[in-house]
Amino acid sequence: MPERSEVFVYLLPSLIPGGALAGGVAVVVDVLRATTSMVHALAAGCESVIPCLEVDEARRVAALFSAGTALLVGERNGLPIEGFDLGNSPGAFTPEVCAAKTVVMTTTNGTKAILASQEARRVIVAAFVNLRSTVKLLVEDGGPVHIVCAGTDGRISLEDALLAGAVVEALEDRGWLLANDEAEIAATLWYDTDYRIAEEGDPLTNFLGVGRGGKRVVELGYNADLDAAAQIDHFDLTAELKTDPLRIVRVGSPD
Repeated sequence: MPERSEVFVYLLPSLIPGGALAGGVAVVVDVLRATTSMVHALAAGCESVIPCLEVDEARRVAALFSAGTALLVGERNGLPIEGFDLGNSPGAFTPEVCAAKTVVMTTTNGTKAILASQEARRVIVAAFVNLRSTVKLLVEDGGPVHIVCAGTDGRISLEDALLAGAVVEALEDRGWLLANDEAEIAATLWYDTDYRIAEEGDPLTNFLGVGRGGKRVVELGYNADLDAAAQIDHFDLTAELKTDPLRIVRVGSPD
């Protein structure tokens, strides 16, 4: 009988044991809002997304591009950064804005989580909006999966744990073994949520707004971002971090 692959969950990047990602596929999730916005940008036709750790770094990278070919985007503490082209709202990444451009992005939590996952064999960027496509890629790859939650300001976030649980459930149904307690916790959280969505009609948006990160988004007036992040399987695409040069690109079939 062939050995079954394993799925791990890390509820914060800081909780990843040293060397744990090597040889596996890291799936980075920051539902509110970085990975959701990245998927929106790629779906809207941007060439790639370059994740940057710091604001000044992002400015330097964007300055390397010819005028009109790059978008400088991101946030700090949920708010757009002064002088940047866009903040971190998924709905802002439209074809009219993004087509054929490179997005240079830095965010408080999401881009840090992506850059912290580079020891993995592959790094995939996931959100609820491309959940099914992401699971399909993971199944086709067949290797161990490590779901890395970005969290909010160094603390565990409900919305990222929910998405981690949705990925875990889909992989468990296909034979993956839940390999750590965090995977069990995330799966249990999603089982309950998915039941309430299906049986009681509660929209996913309601659950995304319950946690600290969701409340912060609402307080800042970005309620539409919760709705955008809650659109399960809105896009048929996967997003993967590539190297030489470092950038996130779209893989898979067009919408």
